[in-house]
Amino acid sequence: MTAGSQVSAFDPADLQRLLDTNYCRTCDLSNVDLVNGYLKGADLKGANLKGAKLHFAFLRYADLEGAALKGANLKGAKLHFAFLWYADLEGAYLRNADLEGAYLEGAYLKGAYLGFANLNGAILQYADLEGANLNSANLNSANLNSANLRGANIKGANLKGAILCNTTMPDGSVIYSGC
Repeated sequence: MTAGSQVSAFDPADLQRLLDTNYCRTCDLSNVDLVNGYLKGADLKGANLKGAKLHFAFLRYADLEGAALKGANLKGAKLHFAFLWYADLEGAYLRNADLEGAYLEGAYLKGAYLGFANLNGAILQYADLEGANLNSANLNSANLNSANLRGANIKGANLKGAILCNTTMPDGSVIYSGC
């Protein structure tokens, strides 16, 4: 037996189904290249998008509940009002992504890069943002109720009007603002 690393690849049939129907629940789209893809309202609930290249993709109103997006590149992606409940975005790259009004309740964003991202009005309650980089992110009016920001970089982030109720801050303290 030889040791080595294999890069998992997406299932071409799953990709074709997504492109034809905008529906691909629990599909294997790992490492797929959908740069600049138009996926408005796509149903990708539970899909495997680990390592996917989705920079500048249009995913407005997409359903990504429970999707695996670990290590995905979503730089500049348009995710307005996307459903990302309990999605795994560990280590995802979301620089300049537009997540205005996105539903990220319970999302796992450990180590994710959200620098300069727009999270205006986003729902991030119970989200795990431990070690995430939110440098200069717009969290205006975001709901961070019971979110974990331990070790996160929030330098320059706009938290005006954000709900920080039972929220663990970068230094480990818990604050109750907007409860």
